[in-house]
Amino acid sequence: MTYRIYTFGCQMNEHDSENLAFNLEKMGYEKAGEKIPDLFIINSCAVREKAVQKLYTMIGRAKEWTKKGTILGIIGCVSQVEREKLIRRFPHISFVLGPGSYSYIKETVEKAKRGEKVVLTRWDNNWWETKGSVRIKPAVAYVNIMEGCDKFCTYCIVPFTRGREKYRPLSLVLDEVKRAVDKGFKEIQLLGQNVDSWRWEEYKFWNLLDRVRRIKGIKWIRFITSHPKDFSEEIINIMAEGEPISPYVHLPLQSGSNGVLKRMKRGYTREEYLKITAEIRERVRNSSIGTDVIVGFSGETYKDFLQTIDVLKKVEFDNLYSFNYSPRPLTYALRFLADDVSKEEKTRRLRQLQELQSKIQLGKNKRFIGKTVEVLATGRSAKDEKAFMGRDATFRVINFKYNGNPIGKILRINIKEAGPHSLIGEVADE
Repeated sequence: MTYRIYTFGCQMNEHDSENLAFNLEKMGYEKAGEKIPDLFIINSCAVREKAVQKLYTMIGRAKEWTKKGTILGIIGCVSQVEREKLIRRFPHISFVLGPGSYSYIKETVEKAKRGEKVVLTRWDNNWWETKGSVRIKPAVAYVNIMEGCDKFCTYCIVPFTRGREKYRPLSLVLDEVKRAVDKGFKEIQLLGQNVDSWRWEEYKFWNLLDRVRRIKGIKWIRFITSHPKDFSEEIINIMAEGEPISPYVHLPLQSGSNGVLKRMKRGYTREEYLKITAEIRERVRNSSIGTDVIVGFSGETYKDFLQTIDVLKKVEFDNLYSFNYSPRPLTYALRFLADDVSKEEKTRRLRQLQELQSKIQLGKNKRFIGKTVEVLATGRSAKDEKAFMGRDATFRVINFKYNGNPIGKILRINIKEAGPHSLIGEVADE
């Protein structure tokens, strides 16, 4: 029996797929490769409307496989929200599992083989137990430290898809990190919807970082995603001590307008955000800051938007993920706030924001030309199929050519060219 998993969305979903693949292989399934699989599972993302539409398209295309005997299962955040609606809309789906029900995959597949339809979206009390993972990236190990979010930002569907915050015990996190390092993984990424809020007994997130960094054999430790409201002085202290803690932090801004931030229920002001990022720049050597921005949220005026532009100019983010606002099911904003910025205006603002950020990134990346940086090779280049890519400590993408297979190795790369989104270099002489 063969399987294939297609994953939409964030690193959390990717890690869920890794764990699910491990359980499937324990059940005797093998990766399908290019063949039509016996079991096809789509891991869904509900954070933005575009990802949901892509899911629906893929479900429609998979119908031809189900006619040939493929079992189709939908998991992830859309499953948690739509549940039975998915099967009513697409009768060729055999099962629907929410993020808290993956431990029931064996029983679910057995029922699907018998022709039963399964919808399961309850949270397993032992959700945090990870027996193993089929790692998607051969050099980077994802380690989940928490699930869910208690913030209930007015635009965000995560509390409804991932539930309230739940934290993995410190010992289990450390055990999984050690197993990954023993298998040769050089980079550890600690994952959660809001990693800064992790706690266990008397330990807080910065304590966890301190414990993980003491495990020998790790090159870089990254953590995704942080929340400005919970980003503490202690975290900056740990980052300031240098490797193996990466100098990169992803700190979503969402908007530079205090009025919009208040309507979003983000829990901080632009001034507080700027204070945090200024301290990171000042105290963390070679600091690199990424962010998220939503354009066109309810009530956003052009003056509000220019406040966001102003924050981009002040912080000079090293990377940015930006999106037009789209109302999500179950959220406060969908029920009580008007989606009152036109699609055309959202598009204009998004284009203006992205053009500015592209110039900022290009300017910052050009400063790397002529420098030699350490790069962890992670896979084939998206720009050139004959080349490879990796990331440096600051999370920048570096493309390079190499004779042989460098994946998993740490290389010294001389930077020769720079674009807004990646760098091009050559392997330095050994």
